[in-house]
Amino acid sequence: MINCPKCNTDNLLNAIFCRGCGEKLELSELTPDSFLPPPPSTAQKIMKIINRVGSIVIGVLLIIIIVGLFCPVGGVIKPEGEPSAEATKNFAEAQNVGAPAATSRRTSRRRTNNTPAAPVADQTFSFSSEDATGLVSKAMSLPRNNPDDKMPPQHLSIDFQDEGYVRLVLTCNLLGKMPMHNVLIAKPTVENNTLAMNIESARIGILPMFGPLKENVIEKFNRLSSSCAPLQNIQKNLKRATVTPGRVSITVGKK
Repeated sequence: MINCPKCNTDNLLNAIFCRGCGEKLELSELTPDSFLPPPPSTAQKIMKIINRVGSIVIGVLLIIIIVGLFCPVGGVIKPEGEPSAEATKNFAEAQNVGAPAATSRRTSRRRTNNTPAAPVADQTFSFSSEDATGLVSKAMSLPRNNPDDKMPPQHLSIDFQDEGYVRLVLTCNLLGKMPMHNVLIAKPTVENNTLAMNIESARIGILPMFGPLKENVIEKFNRLSSSCAPLQNIQKNLKRATVTPGRVSITVGKK
């Protein structure tokens, strides 16, 4: 562009007359500065600053998200060694409450003569957070290292907390290498012989999840639970569940 020395209008390089004032453009009167682009306006300067600041903010947010997703979660209970013998025995008995017992031919013959079977009494069992973590992880066959699974589950931490809440932490390895911690805070209740897990919050790492992302986290826990036969056997006969800090007591009986 050629800047007219008289009216300061920008003109094309091949212009003979200024399109602003109509004066003839004399190349001999033009200085090297006349061929330089005009200095940026104030608005352009402001937009440039805004773009730079926006790029910095976006970069910082991406770093926070990445760090937050893979940030270790404190208070995770990992199954170390075998659960106690008492907890293992109670877990097995809780699965079999209400199951039909083997009967002899003589007993079977007596019952065919309209002799009612003895009612099955409710039974209550208690488990610590550590024992529950070990028992459930073992029942779910964790860790799993299926090469076809992009996020194989490694371990499930169960922590019974105040006010009836349970903290569940499911650790999965992204691409088999990077651990991601899926966290649920829930309050289990039993209503009409049906277990309900009332979800208080869901996170991945330290980042809270909402909407579809929250549902995705919940679905990971549901898939593991629904595929675990021992838990399903207990749940179908579950009548009560009482959570206290570090421990849960469950009552099971034939419905």
